[in-house]
Amino acid sequence: MKILLAPTEDFIKLQKAQLTLDVAAGSSVVLTVINADGFKVNDFIVVGYEGSELAELCKITAVGATSMTVQTLVLGHKADEPITKYRFNQRKFYGATSSTGSYTELTGSGSPITIQVGDPQGTYCEYIGIEGYTYFKSTYFNSQSSEETAIGDAFAVQADESTRYTSLYSIKKQAGLTRNPFINDGLVETYRKRAENEINSYLMTRYTLPLTNSTGGLEVPAIVENCATLLAAGYMDYQEFGKDGEGIKWLGEARSIINAIKNGTQRLIGLDYQEMAFVSSSNQVQSYPDTTDNTNGPDRKFTMRQRF
Repeated sequence: MKILLAPTEDFIKLQKAQLTLDVAAGSSVVLTVINADGFKVNDFIVVGYEGSELAELCKITAVGATSMTVQTLVLGHKADEPITKYRFNQRKFYGATSSTGSYTELTGSGSPITIQVGDPQGTYCEYIGIEGYTYFKSTYFNSQSSEETAIGDAFAVQADESTRYTSLYSIKKQAGLTRNPFINDGLVETYRKRAENEINSYLMTRYTLPLTNSTGGLEVPAIVENCATLLAAGYMDYQEFGKDGEGIKWLGEARSIINAIKNGTQRLIGLDYQEMAFVSSSNQVQSYPDTTDNTNGPDRKFTMRQRF
């Protein structure tokens, strides 16, 4: 699975207003503002401070001189909180096998996705990876008017996440930090690199690096993704909470798995259900008798890959 991130750009943000009275959650809620000029029925607005966990995206159903009614308000809000009009309310994600290839809209959990106004990083999309796309684009979409920005204007990105053992988002999710605006991606990347290095130090004695499936393609098995997530989140948690947190447990779980992989009691299996490629064994004894001396000797009795 690959986690794609689409930051929310300022050009989709239009008029602004401000609440003058506290408001409670509910349906058909009336928001009282200083001035409602520039807002109309079926517009999408963000109520609250963008990037905070209390911000939410709503659709306007009625407008007055100093008020606007929204279809649903999930949370309560206080006077003086901002209101921001958005030209679009969703993101669509597209994938292709090359940067200049034909882009196809992702389905399932892919798109369209409501813009995640409560996350300072942007809107996330989980891509399963069945089609094998390595390049991605994202557009803005208005579900009310069906207006969409041109895919040709979107930048093609070869997601860094696609070649890594785990995503930054997965690490933050494991550590319970997805909505913490003070945990930036640069910090999480430091822990991810440390986790990948530790995993590679175990795997290099048994499997080809970078990890390669039976057809020669690069692939990260789910079990390795899980180990990298647990390790990186464990580092972060232990740094913050020490022995009082969950970090020690996550680190122990991950190291138990990668030790089993190194020792051969746990195998790395690709999406084709075949074991990942092994390291070169020209200088290693692989069986008894050793195959390099087996021309005229007795039949081979066992190999180092067998389990008993």
